[in-house]
Amino acid sequence: MARLNSPNKIKFDCIGFGMNAVDYLSILDPYPNLDEKVEVAESSIQGGGPVPTAMVTLAKLGAKVAYIGKGGNDPEGRFVKTELEKEGVNTDYLIIDKKSKTAKAFIWVDKKTGKRTVALDKTQLNDTKISELKFLDSISTRFLHIDAREREVNIFLAKWAKKLGAKVSLDVGSLRSGVESVFPFVDHIVVSKRFACGITKLSDPFSACKELMKIRRIHGKGFESVVVTIGKDGCICGSPRGVSTSGNEDKIFHSPGFSVKVVDTTGAGDVFHGAFIYGLLKRWTLEKTAQFANACAAMKCRKLGGRAGIPNFDEVTAFLKSFK
Repeated sequence: MARLNSPNKIKFDCIGFGMNAVDYLSILDPYPNLDEKVEVAESSIQGGGPVPTAMVTLAKLGAKVAYIGKGGNDPEGRFVKTELEKEGVNTDYLIIDKKSKTAKAFIWVDKKTGKRTVALDKTQLNDTKISELKFLDSISTRFLHIDAREREVNIFLAKWAKKLGAKVSLDVGSLRSGVESVFPFVDHIVVSKRFACGITKLSDPFSACKELMKIRRIHGKGFESVVVTIGKDGCICGSPRGVSTSGNEDKIFHSPGFSVKVVDTTGAGDVFHGAFIYGLLKRWTLEKTAQFANACAAMKCRKLGGRAGIPNFDEVTAFLKSFK
């Protein structure tokens, strides 16, 4: 068994832990009201889940990544594994549970706006057990990306990452009770406007970003960065005093989004997370990292599904040059 700082460990740039799913996507035109019937304009089946999609983004950008999670011994579980491997994500630590069934997400996309409705079925998926993570002694990472869905395991893995000297990033899209318990172990938090405004009880994402920086300080050391994604308008970024370039005061700014012809917004936030971590791995400024992540998220929206439109590094570079 490899020791904590053993040179024999398999080293990754980022390891992600979170729920995976198979996404069943349909574009509808028109988008129906209750008790109406419509025909599907376009459909697709893709691998899904916020953290796995972030790992795919990192892999496409050139990072060495692995995914930790649980799936069933079923066709959907095999599909999840195959799709991740096809994109260059290491799946050696994907836990196959014979008593579980892989989660499914049913996604309906409005053709006119690209906005979507998601129904997640994880009713037959068992939670991950800490005892199932026996492989941790054999791997190391520079970043751990989590989604706070299984808080006990999230905290356990965050503590493991800290012992390695790794940074921890957190993705939260929807308001869930008890998520604050994970905050003390997080360095970089990237959340949706819905979550930020919900947890702070503020309507303005700029003010919510400021408040999130204060919330973390209650638990001790502040976040290194706080980001609130605001859809097509980009994101609000905050870097607390002591971390910002001035060192004496909080830095907070708006990084605008990019205008594209939107087909589907599914997975845009997940792609943003992966691209944001890539910028952190490269030690870019927060401004450059946010701009890069906004570009990746916008480019993804040009295709149906969370994975089909994810760009590689050269494509993002060309996209940014075209806007400049």
